[in-house]
Amino acid sequence: MALAVFAFTTILGWSYYGERCWQYLFSENSLMVYRALWVLAALTFANVKVGFVWNLSDTLNGLMAVPNLIGLLLLAPMVFKVTREYFDKAENG
Repeated sequence: MALAVFAFTTILGWSYYGERCWQYLFSENSLMVYRALWVLAALTFANVKVGFVWNLSDTLNGLMAVPNLIGLLLLAPMVFKVTREYFDKAENG
């Protein structure tokens, strides 16, 4: 029972999170498009072999690292500068 509740609340949580992202990227007016795609995806992937779903999930989660790594590389000089300033200020009191 607990696993079913956890699965259901996870689906609801990700649906809401995706909806807010969709709204930010596109507009409030297009939320019905997102909701229709979400329902279609949920129904489709509920009827697909589990191995494919896990492979797709792993691939998409891995691809999410790409923009994060790019952001880390672009922001690294700023992080080093701010860190250096912090420690210089801490040493000098």
